[in-house]
Amino acid sequence: MSTVPDFLFHMGGVPVGGVRFSSPWDTHWFVDATNGVDTHDGKTPGTAKATIQAAVTAASGGDVIYIRPQTFDEDYGFNRYTEDVTVTSGISSGTFGNANMSIIGVSGPGATGDFLGVRWRHNSATNLTNDAPALHVENIGFFSEGATYGVHLVHDGATGTKQGSQGTSFYNCAFKGKGIYVLSGGDGLTIDRCRFQCSYTGVVAQLNYSASANTGRRLTVRNCEWLDGNATAPNGPCITIAPPLSEFIIRDCYFPQIPTGNVYIATSGDCYGLIANCYFNHDDLDTDADITLGTGVKVVGCYDQAGIAATT
Repeated sequence: MSTVPDFLFHMGGVPVGGVRFSSPWDTHWFVDATNGVDTHDGKTPGTAKATIQAAVTAASGGDVIYIRPQTFDEDYGFNRYTEDVTVTSGISSGTFGNANMSIIGVSGPGATGDFLGVRWRHNSATNLTNDAPALHVENIGFFSEGATYGVHLVHDGATGTKQGSQGTSFYNCAFKGKGIYVLSGGDGLTIDRCRFQCSYTGVVAQLNYSASANTGRRLTVRNCEWLDGNATAPNGPCITIAPPLSEFIIRDCYFPQIPTGNVYIATSGDCYGLIANCYFNHDDLDTDADITLGTGVKVVGCYDQAGIAATT
């Protein structure tokens, strides 16, 4: 008789004690642009893939992809992964395809300067397009000046095959130029400890969440900041939310630069949520102008430059 508890074999209805989890390396992949080759198996640091897309294509749902940073040159700056990557959903009847995939930038000390982290630039249009639910992205610097989107999370409804904004999360990432775009709703997107910086010309690295035909729910944005583009102010709102969206929260965020038009957060229509404990670099924060309010949006404990709390 097995001494392993039954629940270890049936977490979420998926057998966990079988071949897939017989070795932790079965679910791990490695990317190294300097030393890797795409024809390698990608299963160890010594046999890493050279591109992110090659690892994403080889991986499947629940797998973890580790990306090694390229070197930093003091004369020429960052070397970047330059590619447009797509995570396809693979969802079909009774399966969750590539759900729960993780893409994680790793770093380490040394003379190569790789401790500065992974830098990822778009090739032609969008750094990352994701169709799969519950993607987790961590420790990545997205350079997206001139891109269509930094990240595009594709969603086509609860019964559709594309659910890129369902349960997806971004942690400790940076965006320069264009930010995160959700153009058709979803549920459970989390953005935590991320930095959004304008392009040199002031194009705001925006979080743009539009529910459109598909209702949005449970968007969480916390501990994030929006910076200028080398002394050029943002050319529009840092966060734009279009209805219908419910149960969202934006908290503990920092808005140190005044955008063109003075609107930091724009919500409208049937949006229901909370904006709490944020700082806005404005002389006199006005919750009717600097933060435009949807039907059910409340502002609690937010501060302006004078340290005065704004509450609705």
